[in-house]
Amino acid sequence: MKLFTFATSPYARKVQMMLDYKGIAYEPIERCYSLDRNEDLRCVNERAEVPTLVLDDGRVIADSSIIGEYLEDAFPTPPLFPRHPYERARMRKLDDLCDRSFDAVTFGYFFGELRGNPAMKDAAVAEFRTLFEILERELEGRSFFCGDLSMADIAAVCHVPLLRVTGIGFMDFPRLDAWMMRMREIPAVRSSTGAANSSASIPPSFRTAEEIRA
Repeated sequence: MKLFTFATSPYARKVQMMLDYKGIAYEPIERCYSLDRNEDLRCVNERAEVPTLVLDDGRVIADSSIIGEYLEDAFPTPPLFPRHPYERARMRKLDDLCDRSFDAVTFGYFFGELRGNPAMKDAAVAEFRTLFEILERELEGRSFFCGDLSMADIAAVCHVPLLRVTGIGFMDFPRLDAWMMRMREIPAVRSSTGAANSSASIPPSFRTAEEIRA
């Protein structure tokens, strides 16, 4: 199978880590249609979004969480979804928090950075702190968000490095700090740019702008 991916996309990194953790063979294809205008991605996904997974028979699945559901059903070992229905619900809740709330605030933060707007950045940092406080509470008494490693952890690890990027730091988040150390011990996470390089949390358009300005 093939995975259309992009280094700065947390959604794509989430899928790559799931594939790597489950030991599933795939061909990664780096694409960002807004930058490269390569039509092969748009030919399989009219929205030209990553991640897009192309199965060996040519069928296509898009959206990181939907791809995650497929991978768990098609390749259940090793598992990344909890067995208990309540824990599965918690996993989906946390996955949604990471995919929606963190993404929106990240965009606001780097938009403020690009425009030189300190007030916008400060507002985003305050929102980030609230989101990280939620994650900190969810880890109470747990090594991972749902007991064992799950898609919730893999979604979160794409965003938690923003604690350092934004200058908030881990001092007020000891559970997240310990959890991040555990996550880095997982080979599929350690090899991912999401855990190894915090700048990978920068959205593609802002990352490009920073590179141009550098």
